[in-house]
Amino acid sequence: MNITPENMTTKRFQEAVDSAAKSGTELTVEPGAYVLGTIFLRDNLKLNLKRGAYLFGTADFSEYSSDVDLFTDAVDNLRGKSLIYAENVTNVKIYGGGVISGRGGIFNQEHPNHLERPFLVRLIGCKNIALDGIELRDSAAWNLHLMDCEDVTVTNVTIKSRVNENNDAIDIDACRRCVISGCSLDTGDDAICLKATVDRPCRDITVKNCVITTNWAAIKIGTESVGDFENITISDCFVYDCNGCGIKIVPVDGGNAKNVTIQNITFLNTTGPIFIANGERLRVYHEGHERKEPGVIENLLISDIHGDAVNAIGTTYKGEAWGNAKSCIVVSGTETARLKNIVIRNVDMQMAGGEAMAPVGKVPEMGVRYPEFHNFGVLPAWGIYVRHADGFRAENVNLTLKSKDVRPMCVTEDIKE
Repeated sequence: MNITPENMTTKRFQEAVDSAAKSGTELTVEPGAYVLGTIFLRDNLKLNLKRGAYLFGTADFSEYSSDVDLFTDAVDNLRGKSLIYAENVTNVKIYGGGVISGRGGIFNQEHPNHLERPFLVRLIGCKNIALDGIELRDSAAWNLHLMDCEDVTVTNVTIKSRVNENNDAIDIDACRRCVISGCSLDTGDDAICLKATVDRPCRDITVKNCVITTNWAAIKIGTESVGDFENITISDCFVYDCNGCGIKIVPVDGGNAKNVTIQNITFLNTTGPIFIANGERLRVYHEGHERKEPGVIENLLISDIHGDAVNAIGTTYKGEAWGNAKSCIVVSGTETARLKNIVIRNVDMQMAGGEAMAPVGKVPEMGVRYPEFHNFGVLPAWGIYVRHADGFRAENVNLTLKSKDVRPMCVTEDIKE
């Protein structure tokens, strides 16, 4: 079945989706511009977006359906509306060279619906999903949200989105058996972020061969983190022009992060580059899904890391410095949720340095505060800072300075084994 943009409405596009899915035929979207509200995917749908086909999100907010799974995000906004949506569907493939664009700049801070602005693609409780070769562009919020899904592949997908706030590229939320491969991501917020807004594990996740540039974190585990993160492998990625830390592991809502391997990552002009920090925020996103105790980070291997780190140039937010962090590898548990068995191996990095005065006083404990890397202030080391850990090893780590620095390369506090 083929469709063209002439006289195409949201209703007619949805009817074509329903018909193709029911009959088991492929729905081919011919080149042209299609302006749509929420489209619901169905079981056994094959959607071929041909090169030159553009699915644009409508400017009419009323056309984004409220009949979807809504949730409260990390900044207390009710979210979940989206342009492309699916809930509890199986066997869906979206492929081709076409573009899905949210035109997210429409829903800017002056827009009355800014705080509930729509996502681009959101899949909830789905199985056997494949996205291949398409481009996601200019979401008003997150670009691709996979929640409680199983057996998902995202291959050779391009994401370009810096037109609004919270422009995460790919959010993998409490999913199992997901593979992200060969993707090119250019985004204003976290590029690849593993989350758990519900108390279910984010498990058996593979990310490989991706090129990432972002105004915030490139590869992140955490923020929303009620569920556990287990058996995560991230490898063979290139990260450049990244302002919010290259690798960030920050489970703060009770979820545990165990058996995580990150290897063969190259950084260019990247802040951080590595920030690992537990937390005790324990926020709840869905009723009935909460943790009473902070989780642990355990059995983590980061190896074969190369490139250069830079100091972040941030701003002021609510009266305090935001994003102004000095380059350093940070590994920080809490006094009650210690890190266990952390290994950093085969690292060759240039660090920014440049501090003429040693900091005075202790590095602040975060407690229930979200442990953003700049909230630690100027660290006592220019290379590696480690605290509250049981079993930490740094093997074959070669760090050099770009600018003279009075601080030592490595400082540890409260380390056992």
